[in-house]
Amino acid sequence: MKKILIFLLVLHILTACQTAEEGSVEKFATTNETVSQDLAEKAEETVEVLQRVEQAEAVSFNDDVYVYLNVTGFDRFFLKDIRSQAEKKLKTSLPEGKVHVSTDKKIEMEIKELKQKLGAKQITKKNVEKDTKKIKKDMEG
Repeated sequence: MKKILIFLLVLHILTACQTAEEGSVEKFATTNETVSQDLAEKAEETVEVLQRVEQAEAVSFNDDVYVYLNVTGFDRFFLKDIRSQAEKKLKTSLPEGKVHVSTDKKIEMEIKELKQKLGAKQITKKNVEKDTKKIKKDMEG
């Protein structure tokens, strides 16, 4: 009786230590097509040069580029001008892409979260498209 109980306990411990997450991470890494972020990186470099922009975060999907501009202090009084200046600069440096610019903190959070998932390759192309559509919708209103 004790042997059966010990055997069942060991069997339970061995099966409980295996998690489904490990398999799903491998699934993402092996079946995903990579989503190029070249346009996003170029956009970040382009707008970080602007004097009033502290930092820029960007993601891209297909030809759409979504950019968040971090503007602090006194410069926040000029957000409209800063956004339009950044859009003009981005449209000249990225003529092949559709540029969407925001200074909203919610957009910053969404873009950073998506960038993190893309960097870790823990997101499918379909989910990238879904997340970028959500970001676009949030930017519009």
